[in-house]
Amino acid sequence: MEKIEGYEVKKRLGKGAQGSVFLVEHENAKNGEKFVLKKVECNDESEANKAFKEAMALQELKHPYICGYKEFFVTWDKKESAMFVCIVMDHYANGDLDKVLKQKRAKKEPIEELIIKKWLGQMVEALVFVHKKKVIHRDLKPSNIFMKDDLGISLGDFGVATIMGDARTKTRTTVGSMNWMAPEVLERPYDERSDVWSAGCITLETATCGILDSQQQSGLLFEIKNNPQPLEETLEKITQAGYSQDLASVIRTMLRRNFKQRPTAKDLLDLPYIKDCLTLIKSELAERQPRIGSSIPKKPVPKGNGTDAVIKYLQENGPNEVSVQSALEYLVEITKEEGTVISKDGKKTITKAMRDHIKCVEVQIAGCNIINNLIVTAEQDDILYTNEIIPVIPLAMKSHSGSSQLQQSACAALMALSADEGAAEVIGNVGGVQDVLSAMRTFPRNSELCATCCNAIWSLSVTEGNAKIVTEEKGLQDVCNAMSNHSDNGDLIEAAAAALLSLSMEDDNMELVSDLDCVGLLIAGIEAHIGDAKVVKNACMALASLVEPDEESAFKVLSNNEVSGIPIVMKAYESHKDNAEVVENICTLFMELVEYEDIADDMAHLGVGSDLLSDVHKRYKDNRDVMAPCEAALTKLGGGKASNRPTSARNRPKSVAK
Repeated sequence: MEKIEGYEVKKRLGKGAQGSVFLVEHENAKNGEKFVLKKVECNDESEANKAFKEAMALQELKHPYICGYKEFFVTWDKKESAMFVCIVMDHYANGDLDKVLKQKRAKKEPIEELIIKKWLGQMVEALVFVHKKKVIHRDLKPSNIFMKDDLGISLGDFGVATIMGDARTKTRTTVGSMNWMAPEVLERPYDERSDVWSAGCITLETATCGILDSQQQSGLLFEIKNNPQPLEETLEKITQAGYSQDLASVIRTMLRRNFKQRPTAKDLLDLPYIKDCLTLIKSELAERQPRIGSSIPKKPVPKGNGTDAVIKYLQENGPNEVSVQSALEYLVEITKEEGTVISKDGKKTITKAMRDHIKCVEVQIAGCNIINNLIVTAEQDDILYTNEIIPVIPLAMKSHSGSSQLQQSACAALMALSADEGAAEVIGNVGGVQDVLSAMRTFPRNSELCATCCNAIWSLSVTEGNAKIVTEEKGLQDVCNAMSNHSDNGDLIEAAAAALLSLSMEDDNMELVSDLDCVGLLIAGIEAHIGDAKVVKNACMALASLVEPDEESAFKVLSNNEVSGIPIVMKAYESHKDNAEVVENICTLFMELVEYEDIADDMAHLGVGSDLLSDVHKRYKDNRDVMAPCEAALTKLGGGKASNRPTSARNRPKSVAK
């Protein structure tokens, strides 16, 4: 029987890209206890010793939800003529999570959400522990999550992918395991949030084993690295299958493709759903303090004595949820009044109350509404626009993804805050952009909420970094979906058109414009709301921005599904000929369209130059902003003198629609 440094090999369990795996028993064992021994080939003795020293750090990873490491050693294999680092770890007779998932898939049998919560809580607790030790797993997947006798889980196989790199040991990541790897791992840099992605993939897998087969699951994990839409479609399926909206929200949060906006394992502890998972497994990370005051507050809110008295009351009654809710709801009412002031410390107190009672949706709604009321009179350097206040709003959104009222209040607050450039950057950095998109995806039929979300995306996308986030998250599709679903909502169409203007500046979005029929949606918006100056103004500017770089978009304005957009825009001019801002944007659109000769001929035939632009020329001869695009268009149509072409729609500031 083969021996490896005092261990008798009982059988080979497998051989893969990361070495050979054996079931072994120590030669001096009296109780027949079995272990798993993994042999990893190294380039040479020097590298083997370095890998061994680094691997020794894994012995510190002693935790109930982490596979125990018995010992590490370096050995020379005569047959192979090679150096190996050997890792001896606990053996789990029940196998791994991959085995469980395969059995469930074969039967198309779902896993109870209670079980998923238990496993998720154990994964999060284990990751918080290892990340605190500065260890990143990097290759977490169902096949290295082992099943304990109580059907809990243990995270294993830290050794190969984390401490020992490919260059030092002859290991290679297999294509299969890449399904669970975060998008950034192969590109670098990456950090502990890459493990959160992997845990999100595993949780998604546990929630879909009753509805997806192995091939579909594998395809999904690959697709979501590049496109959020398959994830959204799958999350809708799992909620239809009976899983909670909160579980779907947590998975969505863990699977944020840009790791800079993805939470760490420690950040996840703030989410009520994760708190419940930790409570379920009796984790020390779960809140131990009982929530006080579930019935009657100790004393009533001091009304009529100013905001300072209410803030003091909040500080004195912080643990009492009913008292906090009553105080915040009173503050909502009095901050609506002009001239109401709350001190810097008072704003911090409100934020602290929101964090302390994150599970209470009423507290979160009131807190967001207070912030919204205070922004109206906030100075430029107000603490509201800083990292001290803003992060609690996205946290509330993630914590109560199933509450449309909370999403409405929070999105309105983010929209108002984003008028400040610094605040807009903070919102992007803490994942607020994705939270707005998530709200639209969760409540696609809620017209009021979708309108608020479109306004928020418009305002946030003025900042280049946020426009890139929306683009990466394929947010253009969400905006177009909202326009299609709520074509009768003028406020939404106005905001969506402005958002399209900002997003059209990103080249990656221009590739989607035709498939999403952006031109058709904008023309339909103008026609449906032809009397609304703001809709016409924003839609024409968005069209101008699409038309300039894209010939296909230009021809779609001319004719799209048997609808000719130019007569509709001309009709809109008749409704708003006395509104200089609207007329300027109509002229800018026509200026871009006449650059295409075939379109210019049709425009001339329709009377754009002889009728509309000539009328503009008479009405606005002293207005340079209007005359510049008007004369540029007339010149191309043969009805005006040559002049310098004004700034194109795409080169104007993104905030022009505001």
